[in-house]
Amino acid sequence: MIKETKTTRATVIEKRSLAMIFNPNSAPLNAPARGFSLIEVLVTLLILAVGLLSIAALQFKGLQYSNDAYMRSSYNILVYDIMDRMRNNSGSIAGYKMSSYTIPATAPSGCQENTKPTAANDLQCWQEQLYAHLPPGSEAEIEERPETGYDAYDISISWTSRDGLQNEIKHTFANPK
Repeated sequence: MIKETKTTRATVIEKRSLAMIFNPNSAPLNAPARGFSLIEVLVTLLILAVGLLSIAALQFKGLQYSNDAYMRSSYNILVYDIMDRMRNNSGSIAGYKMSSYTIPATAPSGCQENTKPTAANDLQCWQEQLYAHLPPGSEAEIEERPETGYDAYDISISWTSRDGLQNEIKHTFANPK
């Protein structure tokens, strides 16, 4: 026997009220859906991914600039080293002229550190230091500047950075005659 019941608006409201009493987290049947849709979650993930990628790119650039600054600082120290050697051996300063020297792929040799300073030995020691710190193919040069009225020399180091840019450091050493 099938019992037919007539559902009225009052019984639906009563059932909803009972459902709310027994499960207070449930929404009324005609209430709008709560929570996040899949599209909202995907948009949030996209924004988060773009933000994280931007942070990673900034970190990478920061490391690259830090490395470039370190290299530039090292090359400045190399220039100051040869300037100190020239100042220490100012009697034979003319022997320090060096045309464009390209850093070779194999290590140069012949430096004798604990000997009396000579221009040839100082240049040989400096070339070994250049080899140790500069990438192959980089160039160094010591050229005289006679127009100054001093024993003046331009000391330059040029290299190609990782991103293909040509960089150069140039200092002038002047020794009164």
